[in-house]
Amino acid sequence: MLFDCGRGATFRMAQYGIPHGSISQLFLTHLHSDHVIQIPDLLLTGWVGGGRKTQLEVWGPEGTSNMMDHLQLAFTFDIHMRRDIDEKAPPDGIKVLSHDITEGIVYDKHGIKVIAFLVDHMPVKPVFGYRIDYLGHSVVLSGDTRVSENLIRHAQGADVLVHEVLDEETVKAWIPNNPPLVASILAKHTTPEQAGEIFTRIKPRLAVYSHAPNAERVITQTRKTYSGPLQGAEDLLTIEIGDKIEIRRFTK
Repeated sequence: MLFDCGRGATFRMAQYGIPHGSISQLFLTHLHSDHVIQIPDLLLTGWVGGGRKTQLEVWGPEGTSNMMDHLQLAFTFDIHMRRDIDEKAPPDGIKVLSHDITEGIVYDKHGIKVIAFLVDHMPVKPVFGYRIDYLGHSVVLSGDTRVSENLIRHAQGADVLVHEVLDEETVKAWIPNNPPLVASILAKHTTPEQAGEIFTRIKPRLAVYSHAPNAERVITQTRKTYSGPLQGAEDLLTIEIGDKIEIRRFTK
C-alpha cells in the first residue's frame, strides 16, 4: 500500500529496492500536485518495468476517478504501443479502479482496515487523513492539515502518528519577501508548537513528522509543548511496530 505519491516517491522506492509493480493499492489524502505528481510513473513504470499484472486500485477525495481517467487518456499512445505493438505488456496491469471516497472505512481485507477521516486544509476540501489498523497495531497519517479535532479523535490509541508540520522559517526560504503569502500558507498547516500540543493530547507511542525539512529548529520548537518520543521528517526510514517500536535508517 502506498499513501500519496508526491515528488520523489517512485525514486525513493527504487532506491530502497521496492518494485513499482508491487504497489497495488494507492490512497490519496488530497489532489494537490505535490501529493500526486508521480502517479504516472507509478502507474506506467510499475506496469512495463515493474511487473504489475493486475489493476492499480486508487482511493481518494472527489476528483480522484476523473484524474486517473485523464491520466490514462494522456498516455494513450504510450499505453497502446507497449500493450498492443511492442512489449505486449499485460493488459490488466495498466487498468485502474478508482474510488471517490467519503469519511469511513474504505478498505477492510486480509486483517487490514483503512479508515479515511476528514481533516482541515481549507480552502482545499475534501482532504483526508488515514488510520491503518492491523493485528492490534495502528498507524495514523495526517495528510496536510491545520489543527484538526477530527484527527485527534481518530488517532486515539495509535502506535505511530505521522503528522505534517510546517514552520515559518521554511516557508520564508521558499517564498522570500512576501509576508502575506507566507501567512496564507502557514494558516493551512500545523506549526511545530501546535503539533506538540496534538501529540501531547494523543500520546502516540511514536510521533513522526512529514512535510517539513528535518531541521533541529522544528524539533526544538516542538519540545516547547511535547516531551514524548519524536522522530523528525526523514526519507527512507523503516518503522517496525510490535512490542517495541524500532526505527531503522536506510543503508545501501
